[in-house]
Amino acid sequence: MKLGNVWIVFRKEFLDVLRDRRTLFSMILLPIVVFPFLTLGVGSFFEGQYEKLKQRSFPVIVLGSKNAPELMAALGEEPGLQLIPSIEDSALALEMLLDQTVQAVLCIPPDFGGSVADGSGNGNPSDAEIWYDKSHTKSGMTERKLRNRLADYREDIVRRNLEARGLSYELVEPFTITSHNQASQSKMTGAALGMLLPYMVILLAMVGSTYSAIDLTAGEKERGTMETLLVCPASRLELVLGKFLTTMLVGFITAVLAVISLSATFLSSGSILGQETGGGAGLSLDPFAYGMVFLLLLPVTALFAAALIAIAVNARSYKEAQSYVYPLILIIIFPAIASMLPGVEVDMRMALVPVLNVSLALRDAILGTFNLNLILLTFASSALYAAFAIFVAVRIFQKESVLLRT
Repeated sequence: MKLGNVWIVFRKEFLDVLRDRRTLFSMILLPIVVFPFLTLGVGSFFEGQYEKLKQRSFPVIVLGSKNAPELMAALGEEPGLQLIPSIEDSALALEMLLDQTVQAVLCIPPDFGGSVADGSGNGNPSDAEIWYDKSHTKSGMTERKLRNRLADYREDIVRRNLEARGLSYELVEPFTITSHNQASQSKMTGAALGMLLPYMVILLAMVGSTYSAIDLTAGEKERGTMETLLVCPASRLELVLGKFLTTMLVGFITAVLAVISLSATFLSSGSILGQETGGGAGLSLDPFAYGMVFLLLLPVTALFAAALIAIAVNARSYKEAQSYVYPLILIIIFPAIASMLPGVEVDMRMALVPVLNVSLALRDAILGTFNLNLILLTFASSALYAAFAIFVAVRIFQKESVLLRT
């Protein structure tokens, strides 16, 4: 094998790729413009919708409202609740809840006033029940409002009953609990990015490699330039390596641009990180973490490039190659999403699973957790899978019945 021939093929193919608008879109515009815009847009939309729902007032049926006039007065002070005390039929109330006419039903027992309000009950607690439909967001929000208001009312009753007996409220609350987050800003940023960034970067690397791999194989057949390429002095191995390096470089550029663009988007967006870190201002990630992320992108983009070339070269046309490659993209999604799953950690076994190992290693790198042994095993196993895919692609390129199939 002559490296000079590989370089010539690589340079020729890469220049051809840069002339293709589809590849440029997937390599540059998609990671820099489209995905950050969607991230900000979707995040802002959901946040805006949630804020609108929080400000709205929802109807609530109160069964047994006459049993607790003081509670009704307390609930009436909650601006997000529209109390309906006139309905006493529980079956009708349940029907209205299920068809979303009302968002919750509060059931107050007959003995509620005696055993709760003035502490003169028989010692058995009275149960106030809340019926709601958890499958609907509005009903869930209404349930939380009711529960919080009832908890405040219950605490107020306890205070008053203790004061009436000359006792301190500290008897039922001997200590308070406060939580202090000891994680650094870098770690908090990494926690937010580590959930989503590996999945999106791996997916974009796959998409970025797809168009160039198809264009350099099935696209060559469709344009009738494959025959011309085969008669050049370069060997089949040199041709495959040139196309492989081109596809890998395109996927790597896409992934790097995605990391930079999405990181900048997350760090500058208080709507995404606001509740966790107090906003994106002043936050940063460890440069060593970025270096490790870029290092881990090399084997996964190499694996994608080799696998895509080995698959797409079997197609007769660009459209047929897309149908071959599409299932592979769907398969990649499931291991790539592992970074979002709680409790899934990278270990010796996980480090041998393609794509899944890189997804988990990327998450740990962003979080600032570096296990060099597992990172090396992830890198080596992914490189081994990529080498096998290149071997398969070379074997396919040696079959003229496949290359000249039209």
